[in-house]
Amino acid sequence: MVDRPASIVKELVENSIDAKATNIVVEIKNGGIKYIKIIDNGVGFASDDVELAFERHATSKIRKEEDLATITSMGFRGEALASIAAISKVTLSTKNKNETIGTRVYVEAGNIISKEEVAAITGTKIEIRDVFYNVPARFKFLKKDHTEAGYIEDVVTRIALANPLISIKYINNGKVIIQTSGNGNLKDTIYDIFGKDIYNNVLELNYELNQIKVTGMLGLPLVSRSTRMHQFTFINSRYIKDKTINSAIDKACEQKYAINKYPFIVLNVQMNPSHIDVNVHPAKLEVKFDDESKVFEAIYYAIKSALDEHDRLTSPFTNIKSVDNVDKINQISKDLINNGVIKQPEVSNKRYDFGGIQVNKLNSIEEPSTNINNYQSIVDEQNKLIEGNNNINSQNVIKDEIIEDLRQPKVNVTSLEYTENVQIEDVNQEKPSIVYQYIGQVFDTYIIIQIKERMYIIDQHAAHERLLYEQIKEAYYSKDKQTQLLLIPVLVELTTKEMEVVNNNMEMFEKSGFMIEVFGDNAIKISGVPNIGYDIDYKSMFKDIIDELLGANKTQNSEKEFRFLATLACKAAVKGKMKLDQKEQIALIEEMVKLDNPFTCPHGRPTAYEISKYEIERRFLRK
Repeated sequence: MVDRPASIVKELVENSIDAKATNIVVEIKNGGIKYIKIIDNGVGFASDDVELAFERHATSKIRKEEDLATITSMGFRGEALASIAAISKVTLSTKNKNETIGTRVYVEAGNIISKEEVAAITGTKIEIRDVFYNVPARFKFLKKDHTEAGYIEDVVTRIALANPLISIKYINNGKVIIQTSGNGNLKDTIYDIFGKDIYNNVLELNYELNQIKVTGMLGLPLVSRSTRMHQFTFINSRYIKDKTINSAIDKACEQKYAINKYPFIVLNVQMNPSHIDVNVHPAKLEVKFDDESKVFEAIYYAIKSALDEHDRLTSPFTNIKSVDNVDKINQISKDLINNGVIKQPEVSNKRYDFGGIQVNKLNSIEEPSTNINNYQSIVDEQNKLIEGNNNINSQNVIKDEIIEDLRQPKVNVTSLEYTENVQIEDVNQEKPSIVYQYIGQVFDTYIIIQIKERMYIIDQHAAHERLLYEQIKEAYYSKDKQTQLLLIPVLVELTTKEMEVVNNNMEMFEKSGFMIEVFGDNAIKISGVPNIGYDIDYKSMFKDIIDELLGANKTQNSEKEFRFLATLACKAAVKGKMKLDQKEQIALIEEMVKLDNPFTCPHGRPTAYEISKYEIERRFLRK
């Protein structure tokens, strides 16, 4: 369907893709209204087919009726060129790869004016002039030049993202707006179009389920948007808009991104074309699936697994190994010394992580008392002492480095020294468990810890909000209702609409631990609240929960429950500027470590932020 210059560009560039082009140039002037040029290096038209190409419903992409059930080409109806030629002046120059001479035709208002042989290289060049010159009713509805140019840029962007193997250049009034490399790397294409910020904050998607393959790139919350403008979804590289796909994206991201924020995403779903119908929309922007649930599941798990893996790799909560207190470690070291397993040194010059405790290797000119042969007995003794302590890694391991040193004849190991700077490391596990170092708190809001050469800043409100959310949710879905009776009931006056919300969701309030009863026409009495254990303004919290339910009034019940529980956790959590003592801060971290998903608060804000030593040194011009 040709309704503006952008739709002309879309149809012609898709024809170039179907012609197996690897290089496409799009050039426009005056928003494409006065001039559009498309050049490609595809297979080109055969000279006998050039005139036929401008006839309606003439296509080389569908050969038999069965082909309609497995459409893989971008176009297939045979209407584009005929429709474009009917409302503009078209010059087409082409040469087929199997021919030695090219062909040029000039078409005006759908009529072929001339046809001639010309010298040309393999491929096709189409020039469109004076769009809608003969349809004034359509022409007057076109926007200003820069607006129409923007629509064309959107089309070229989508096509470039769907086809990273094709080099695409978009030129507007002589200025190059988009130019992609065509090297096949989607992330490079994203850099070419959107720049460094998004390029540095995307995750790769690569997942397969139910014979549906999901690939693409997902932007982290840092580059999320307030609209879906930067969401590009494709089926077999065809750009589409689909509610099932959008719903899967939203569901997978609901607790990772802030409310009313949408992730940047380039998503390509590859599936058997026999399971989809692409012939349901004039502009081919909509499709029908024979099983929407399978598509939903594949997209949902593709995104969720990528986000979960990123969280595991970047969050301090993944690497922190909880230790009850330093006294336990000190006691273990004393036991090791008292049992003769570890001897106090006189001189030390090298340090190792040895079976979970950092030790120093000692060089001596005297005869060695420890060598590679009795290493195992030391480890066995150490593990017996450590065994049973769940907070300490007690694998029978030793780094290859110390084993190699023990094998060297020139190095004599006389004793092992325990150090107060304890680091726990298991080199046999994929992800080593590391004891964090507590640094302090800044601005009465952020807890700072150090793990190796990285500093982590933990938002105490976001962290506590996540912790409370998981606790409240567990109590909500269990039969054990936990309610704290109020010494003095709270009276809350409501509007008629707010009162209706409370009445419609009374079961939800009761399951969470509230004890409420109607108190007059537009008031309720709260005599019991969820047993959260903090001094909270329950009246204000109750009102906020009602506001959230008003916003979710027409959504599914699960969405209502999520908003309800998330708001309850948010209002009950410790706030910024609320001073916590050191024990409370460490207790919060220790509890967060136990959660399956400690990485964001329920509303999608991150609980921790990482800064590397390298980044800090770069700020001070040391790097």
